[in-house]
Order: sequence, then C-alpha cells, then structure tokens
Amino acid sequence: MVSTAIVVTGCASRNNEGQATDTTASTVAKPSIAVTVKPAPEQPRNSRRPVEFDPCFEIGDDTVRRAGFDPITRERSDQIHDGYAFISCAFERKEEVRGEVLRVGSLTISSTNVTLDEFRKREGSSAAEIKVNEREAITYRRPEAEACYVVMAGPDGTLDISVSSAGALTNWNACDQAQNTAEIVAATLPAE
Repeated sequence: MVSTAIVVTGCASRNNEGQATDTTASTVAKPSIAVTVKPAPEQPRNSRRPVEFDPCFEIGDDTVRRAGFDPITRERSDQIHDGYAFISCAFERKEEVRGEVLRVGSLTISSTNVTLDEFRKREGSSAAEIKVNEREAITYRRPEAEACYVVMAGPDGTLDISVSSAGALTNWNACDQAQNTAEIVAATLPAE
C-alpha cells in the first residue's frame, strides 16, 4: 500500500466591500511509504513538549533506499520514558552472504525531545562536533555494538540517527556511512 497525502491550505482577506483581495496557497506532499506501521504510542504529559515528528510517517521510502536500507523492513522502535521520548523507526540493510540474503546492518531514526546539549553532556569527550547540512550535530561510536550515531538539531529537539553493521558478514561499515546517512535524512527535514 502506498500512502500519499496532499494538504492544501488557503487564506483570503476581504476589503471593506467584502471582496477577496489576496489568496495564497501552499501544498505539502507526504512522502511515499509502502509499509503501514502503527501510530506512535502515547507519551506522558510532563515538563517536556511531546515528540510530534514521527520518522515512520515523515521519512519516505526513497530516502531510506538512498541511504542504503530496505524500506519494506520499516518498523516501530519507540522508547517512551517518564521524562523523555524517542519516536523511532528502524530499517534493515540486506546483502547476499554466501548465497543467502541476510541482515548486515540497521538504521534507526529517532525524533526525541532530548536536547543536543543533553546528548553532549551524556556522551562527554567521546562525542565529536560536526555539521549535517548546516545543522549542529555530534557523532559518537559504540564499538561493542558495531554502531555509530549522529545526533542533530531536529523538529522536536534532536534527531538521533543510529547506524550499525555486522562486521562478520559484510565489508560495509556503519561508521563509515553514518554521517552520509544523516545528511540524506536531514535533507528531508522541515527547516529549522
């Protein structure tokens, strides 16, 4: 199933005679997504603003494919806590390995209400400052998980891009691809 929505809005003002004087319209097309997923879970109402940007509905199949992942593997991967939330979508990278198509990597895109400064504090000296399409960002590694992360300013606070690979199965290295993957995703985000 492919879902595409077009939203059209218009504004008109009227002069003293009741005639329309100006009309503007804008069209926003939702990305094409072939796999249906459940809506994000409810978030607790606390001092933080709830996460509204949902990568499962806002990041289209073409973007996922350009990043090197299979959009058909789209699935929810949310983390809801009392003080913060990660509204997330996960994808797999597959390759033929010894005659079998296997999962050799993953991509998780999370919109979160955790700030970039909170990530900086949590990661400390293991985080490096970078720019992703002019957005402030940090990158850090989790070698034990063969994963790299890019956290950038996003619609709800930050967008956390996690890329991992299975080194025993592939020469494709997640950490070599993390920033490029983040740039592909960032190009689809609303302007800051």
